[in-house]
This record gives sequence, structure tokens and C-alpha cells, in this order.
Amino acid sequence: MAMRMSGLISGLDTDSLIASLVSARRQKVTNMQGDKTKAGWTQDIWKDLNKDLTSLRTKAMNLRFTSDWTKKTTNVSNPAKASVITTDKAVNSVQSLKIVDLAKAGYLTGGKVETVDAEGTKTGEKVTALSKMSALGYTGGSTTINIATGDKSASFTFDENSTISDVLSAIKGQGLNASFDEKNQRFFISSKTTGAESDFSITGADANGTKMLDALGISTYDAKTKTALQKEIQSYESFDVAGEALKRAQAAAESYKNLYNSMKTAEKSLADLREQREKLVAEDGTTPEGADEQVDNTEKIAALDAQIAEAETKFNDLTTQEGEARANAIWSSDGITYDDETGMITSMGEISVDPGKQAELEEQITNEVAAKKAYAEQQLQAITDGTLAGKAASKVTGQDAKIELNGAEFTNSNNVFEINGLTITALGETADDEELTLTTDTDTSGIYDQIKNLLKSYNDVIVKLDTYYNAASAKGYKPLTDEEKEALTDTEVEKYEKKIKDSLLKGDENLNRIISGMADAMRSGFDIGGKKMYLSSFGINTQAYLAAEYNTIHALHIDGDSDDEISSGNEDKLKAMIASDPETVTSFFTKLSQTLYGNLDKLSSRIANKRSFGTFYEDKTMENDYKAYDSKISELEEKANNYEDNLYAKFAKMEATMAKLQSKSNAMAGYLGTG
Repeated sequence: MAMRMSGLISGLDTDSLIASLVSARRQKVTNMQGDKTKAGWTQDIWKDLNKDLTSLRTKAMNLRFTSDWTKKTTNVSNPAKASVITTDKAVNSVQSLKIVDLAKAGYLTGGKVETVDAEGTKTGEKVTALSKMSALGYTGGSTTINIATGDKSASFTFDENSTISDVLSAIKGQGLNASFDEKNQRFFISSKTTGAESDFSITGADANGTKMLDALGISTYDAKTKTALQKEIQSYESFDVAGEALKRAQAAAESYKNLYNSMKTAEKSLADLREQREKLVAEDGTTPEGADEQVDNTEKIAALDAQIAEAETKFNDLTTQEGEARANAIWSSDGITYDDETGMITSMGEISVDPGKQAELEEQITNEVAAKKAYAEQQLQAITDGTLAGKAASKVTGQDAKIELNGAEFTNSNNVFEINGLTITALGETADDEELTLTTDTDTSGIYDQIKNLLKSYNDVIVKLDTYYNAASAKGYKPLTDEEKEALTDTEVEKYEKKIKDSLLKGDENLNRIISGMADAMRSGFDIGGKKMYLSSFGINTQAYLAAEYNTIHALHIDGDSDDEISSGNEDKLKAMIASDPETVTSFFTKLSQTLYGNLDKLSSRIANKRSFGTFYEDKTMENDYKAYDSKISELEEKANNYEDNLYAKFAKMEATMAKLQSKSNAMAGYLGTG
């Protein structure tokens, strides 16, 4: 920056003079900033218009096929019993419908659970998710409960130490909803979906299993329970005893491996402790080199002795257990593999049932299966005889929905049926002598509403485009600077800027192309049944040119439309044609939608480096132009600053020259004696 000197010598107001000389160049910067602001506003306007045009193009795209216009509706004589959604595939008809059964999900409301003491007396303590079976009075030891859902069945083992939470986890694991309501002290269990296939049953595999269910308040004896018991009996009749024996042998072998490895680990721990003791004993009483006192390990040795005693007990117990397990083994192996370093078992080899124990083991399993089968048969017979009643829990049986349409029976796992173009939702069962009437016909009001909706979207867009194109000029209006805005109210600023924004697309060529493309589509005529037809053929027209406001000259009006004050008084030709000849109407508007979509699609096609795909304006060009303003503004600012610095330099030079002249003049006056 040049050195700046005020006009002390010349007496000139240097700053004002230079500011005046530079102002023209500063104004160029301001003007360029204003141009950038207007470019940003123009982009925002186009983005808004692009959304409207894209929405209209999508609407036209979705109406390009006759099926998009074929509207059917079905009237139900009693809407409280059934609702119907009608597709274009449905045929016009009158049908009879009976709702025989509604689909239901299996739902169990448990009996109230109570805590009891050892004598069976109620204690009144609250049951929680952590409460054990023993607290509910169950003391029968390990037992099995079967949970069946649909075709899937699983068995779960519980005992008196099992908790409410354990039972809930098992039930949920079978794909059921389950919770324990601590406030009401009851189980609530249900299928996740409706239908007979989703129903469930919970049964005890033996008498203790039933006792546990009774304690939990979830005993039931409904049809699903009978089916589950019948399946259990069948499974017991074909039970693979030899296969079960092998499974138990394999499980016992795996258990032995874990026991043996635990014994080896205990042996190693004991050896390590003894080695530590030997080191402490060896160090005890010695005096290390450089030390003054002897080492005293008495306390450490005593502590290790206690650990060694405990480790010896553990090792001896495991050794005894290992010996018993090996002596009583129901398994045999073709070879056990040991780890060379640790001595632990790494593999039990191929396991089979011990030949000497096989007969005994299979007899034991056979007796267990026979006992379970006998109990299941006993339960089934008791249910059949009516000597068992599920009083502990209330159970709603899951069932399929059943309807009769024109006498034909249909069933479904839920209450929704899709039949020949109709989606029927059963809402309530009909009485034995009650029939619903379904009347399917062309939905004339639906076609009318669709046409009206399309034209409204078209009108909203084209009126907005015409308004921008025909806007009043804003000549002389420039974007306000920050200083200018401070002198005005917010309302005044908004009104001023709106005047500029509204005029930015005045006479825009691209806007004119879009308006023409849209209007041309709506003026198109199509051959329908050998006759040339236009929108006017259906009572749809623009307003008379001299009568219409300038920005609404392309807007379309439906004769007889009660929502349109311009055409509401005219005869409703469109509704009459839809009622009398819906095929002609839908054929015409299908072709009109195709034409409108085609024109809009062309107007939004991609132009390399100028316009993105699906965009109605040259977004890439505008974005590049907008960014270019930054460098232009910077360049103008730099020129203005350089010009200002140059002027200050010249004035400074002038002041310096005048200062020298004044100095010489003063010196001359001194010589001449006139100073």
C-alpha cells in the first residue's frame, strides 16, 4: 500500500478527492455483487419451479396407461362387517358374502400365581421374574415341559430352582409373545400372528411337568393341547431308542473329557504350589549376599500350606469322580488322544455305547419313553372324558378366518382375502341367516377426481410460469447493500427485493419453451373410436382470451366444476360422459397424459455440461456462472484498491514536491531579509 499523506501543504482534502475519483470503480464492485445476488435468487426460483415441474411430470407418467384410469369401487351392504378395496381387475358384479369365522391368535391368560411355604400355606409374597419354582410350591425335581407352535415342538427341562424368567425365555424362544405381569401376578402368552397354524400348546411330559404348569398358572386342556399330546404319543411310538442311547453315550464321554481335564488342571496347580513351597523352604534361614538379616519365610510357608491343603482336597475329589465316571462309563472309544505337553484329553475318538451297558441303557430309555407315553395317553383320555378342565388358565384357541363368497368357501390365516380383484377384510361375523351384498361398479367419481387433480396440478404450474414470464419490469432496481438495508424496515426490504425477484425470469426463453410445451400438449387432439377429440370435447376449456387475466390464459376449467367460479355455471359435460362412456374418457386422458409426459420429458433431457438429467433449466451453467462471480468481484476489488493506492502515491509525491518548494522559498526569504 502506498504511503498516504493528507493535504497539509497543498491544503487539499486528499481523502475526499481520492474517494470521489475511486467511487466509480467501487460502484463496479457493488454492481457485480448485486449481479451475484440476483444470480443466486434466479437459481432459487428455478429450483422451486423445477420441483413443481418434476411433480407434474411424475403425475403424468403415472397416468400413461388405461389401467391407471380404470377405477372401480365396491359398495358393502353392511360396512361394519366387511370392507373392500377394489382394483382395476375386478369385474362389475353383485355378489353375496358371509363372514363365518374371524381369524384369531392363540391367547393364554394365566391364572393368578401365588407363593407358598413348605406346608403349602400361601405366604402372600409378591412373585417376580426372579422367583423360583420352589417358592410357588413346586418341589418335584427335574421335569420336562413341551411347547408346540404350529408344526414346531421343543422340550425344555426345569426344576425347583428354575425361575419365572427361565420359563419366559423358553416360551419366547418358541416364537411366542410372553410376559409376566407382576401387578396382576399372571402370565400372558400369545401367538405372534392369527390363524390355526400359529396356535400353541404348553404341556407337561410327566406328572411333575403338569404340576409345574399348575404352579405357574398356565395349564390348559383345549383342542390344541389334545393335538400336541397326540403328536407326542406318535413320536414315542416311533422313538429311536438306539439313537438316544448313542446321544447319551456321546454326552457322557464329553462330560468325562471335561472332568478328566479339570483333574489334570488341578494336578498341575497342586504341583506348582508344592514347587513354590520348596523354594520358600530352601530360602528360609539363609542370609543373601550383602544383606544383614536372615530370610524368614515362616508366614509365607504357612499360607502356602493352607492353599496346598485346599488344592489337594480338590484334586483328590476330582480324581475320585474321574475314577467313578470311568468305572461306570456307558460309552466306549476307539482311542482317546492326549496332549503331549499338558496330558489333557484333546479328543475322545469315535464314541459308541459300551457293549456291556447297552442293553441296560436301552432298557432304561425304553422305560422312560413308555412312562411318558403312558402319561400323555392318560392326559389325552382325561381331556376326552372331560375329567380334566383347564381352570388355571383361560385360553383362546387360534383359528383361521372363513368366509363364503357366492357360496364358495375360503379360509385364510388372517382376516384379509384377495379374490378376483377384490381385497376383502372381514370385520365381524355375520348371523346364520345374514348375507352381505357386494356391488362392484365403475367409480365415475374416482375418474372425475383424477382428471380434476391432474388439471389442477397443470394449472398451478403453468399459472406460476406465466406469472414469472409476464412479470412487470424492475428496471432501476438493484439489490440493496448492507448500509441501504439498515436504513429500511424488514418489511420494506422484503417488498423491495420481491419486486426484483418477481422480474428475474421476465421474457425468459427457456421459460417460454416450457410454457409452450405444456400448452401444446393440452391442445392436442386424439383419435378415439374413429373420432378426433380434444379437451373441449369433454367440456374443458381455457377462459376466453379477453376475459382471462393475463397470467391465466393457459389455465383450464371444467364446465360444471363447483370449485371453479369461472365455469361452475356451465353444463357438466365431463361427468355425463364418464357415466355414459367411461372407456372413451379414459382412452382420451391416457393419450393426453402420455403426450404431456413426453413433452415434459424432452424439456428436461440432459445437455452435456449445461443441464443435469431430469432438470428443466441449465443448472450446471447457472452454478458455474454463480461461482465465477467470486473471481470477478475479487478482480474488480483489486483494481479499485490498486487505483486508490496509485492516487495516494501521486498526491503524496505532489505534497513532497510542494514541501520542498516551500522550504526553498522560506530559505530565499531569509537570505533577503524578508522572512
